[in-house]
Amino acid sequence: MSEKLRFLLQRLVRKTWLRCSLFALLAFAAVMLATWLGPYIPDGVALNLGSDALDSLLNILASSMLTVSIFSASTMVAAFSAVANSATPRASQLLIEDSTVQNTLAVFIGAFLYGVVALVGLHVHVYGDGGRLVLFGFTLLILLGVVVVLLRWIDYLSVLGRLGETIRRLEEATCKAIDQRVAKPFLGGRRQRPGERGAHAVRSDAAGFVQHVAMDLLQARAEALDGHLHLHVLPGAFVAPNTVLVTSDRPIDAEEREAILQAVLIGNGRSFDHDPRYGFVVMGEVAARAMSASINDPGTAMDVMGAGVRTLAHWAHRQQAAEREADAAPAPCDRVTAPALREAGMVEDVFEPLARYAAASVEVGVALQRALHSVGALHPALREPSERLSAYALERAAQADLCATDMKALQGAAREAEEGL
Repeated sequence: MSEKLRFLLQRLVRKTWLRCSLFALLAFAAVMLATWLGPYIPDGVALNLGSDALDSLLNILASSMLTVSIFSASTMVAAFSAVANSATPRASQLLIEDSTVQNTLAVFIGAFLYGVVALVGLHVHVYGDGGRLVLFGFTLLILLGVVVVLLRWIDYLSVLGRLGETIRRLEEATCKAIDQRVAKPFLGGRRQRPGERGAHAVRSDAAGFVQHVAMDLLQARAEALDGHLHLHVLPGAFVAPNTVLVTSDRPIDAEEREAILQAVLIGNGRSFDHDPRYGFVVMGEVAARAMSASINDPGTAMDVMGAGVRTLAHWAHRQQAAEREADAAPAPCDRVTAPALREAGMVEDVFEPLARYAAASVEVGVALQRALHSVGALHPALREPSERLSAYALERAAQADLCATDMKALQGAAREAEEGL
């Protein structure tokens, strides 16, 4: 399976409608299975279950599940709105793709459809004694499943849409993208040297963000050309029409050009998959909103700061382990080069908005100085951007008309953090 097809299938699996459709099909299959298995139940085993008993049970199941499904859907919409308003609209995508939310809604809809279809079968006398016994067993199993899911859903509602939970999800999604990038630092290709490019360019024919690059397709094109391809954009980059995506050291005809374009998936928005910096960008947006004049929530800004430090520490740990094993295996796509992830950008994405918008907050400023110096000690590649942002934060604070005592506290925090390294 190609990388592009795998990526598209992963996105499809996260769609709410797909899971709801699958559970609905399972419910329909259970009702049909009761019809088929009924004749095989021995007369001595089959219970004489009246239609009225099953009818009442299925009526309760169908009517209650319809109500619960509508309530759950409205709760989901309210949670999406809460995340968009309290954090940032970009973070709501994580909630939309949450497997627990999708599975819960799918179970409720599936149970509702099971009850409706089973009721229709009872009313048209499809089931004999054996069929009613099988249907009764399926109904008890579905009721048990609904109770378990409902209890889990009630507990899950206590954190759904909360700002702290949103920050945790951002941290988790960013760490997952980091793991993917560290495992394939150049997307599976070779490291691109500064200025390395081919004479023949393939330019974008659309405007948007690069969401995925199928390196296996580029490798196949390079082998067909008996040359090398050089990728000049990474997932998360914005491209306009005529932006150079790939260059080749061999001439490219129209067919090869189209095949190369198909390997670079461009969409309207960025995706957390394969784009570690996007998670840091969204964290920075949450922090910037928290420190806006209308909200002024230093606690949330510090929570984002902590998430940023933990995520960068995760990157540093994985990166150091990867550097020790750098020569363990050759690049699978050895005919394709790709640029490296800009480490300084990760620090800037999450901490620069804090330095800019929290300049007038002494509490956040002191915490920011300590956080930046902690980040600088994690990995040599993070030291220079951390020191630069530390100086930038002090410069912004000096222009925020802080009193001399507050400025002295900020400068003291910066010195203490630096001396503590």
